[in-house]
Amino acid sequence: MSQQKSKPSPYSEEMQLVGESEVVAYLQEHTDFFASNSTLLAELEVPHRSGGAVSLIERQVEQLRRENSRLQNEINTLLHVARENDSLSESMHRLTLDLLECEDSGGVVASLYESLRDHFGIEQVVVLLPHEENRETHDAFEQMLHDSVPFCGQLEEQQREVLFGEEMEHGASVALLPLGEFGKQGLIALGSSDAQHYHDKMGTHFLVQLSALVSTALLHCGNRQHQE
Repeated sequence: MSQQKSKPSPYSEEMQLVGESEVVAYLQEHTDFFASNSTLLAELEVPHRSGGAVSLIERQVEQLRRENSRLQNEINTLLHVARENDSLSESMHRLTLDLLECEDSGGVVASLYESLRDHFGIEQVVVLLPHEENRETHDAFEQMLHDSVPFCGQLEEQQREVLFGEEMEHGASVALLPLGEFGKQGLIALGSSDAQHYHDKMGTHFLVQLSALVSTALLHCGNRQHQE
């Protein structure tokens, strides 16, 4: 009696199952796969974090919405920064014109106070020039100005009171701008009640420009007085 050979089962070990990586690779190589299999696209379901399942199309729409929201937030941030930079540029231009009209250091300081408070919106401004009455205060910050770069962050309580008195409370942030090399022409102190307004990670391009502008104005006034 002859024995009939059974047909191999489609689920026999002889068949190699396609792994996830092979499916991914195939779809990456055939990006138009779902274009010719649109019915399958509509039937696919993807588990959702909140439970249940959604179709692949709905999942793609959700991802596109999130991406669109992210891009819109980035655009809004860039527009905000652009407006701030434009405002800073305009205020810097106005200050430059004011300083060109100054005839002495007193005029430079007066113009600087008015501009920084009224046009730049800075809460507290202190300008120390190397006069004898300011020597002790200036020397107290000499080490911080040694690198000739702005200092941004928080000062110790005693240092803060030396500059601003009791007008700036604990936790206030400051920016110290050296005037001239190593602050030999003086310093500008900017204060904010916001502890994070001036910090060591912020960009200092504007502060460096401001320092250079005021230093040059003071130098020109000094040269003019010597010539008279």
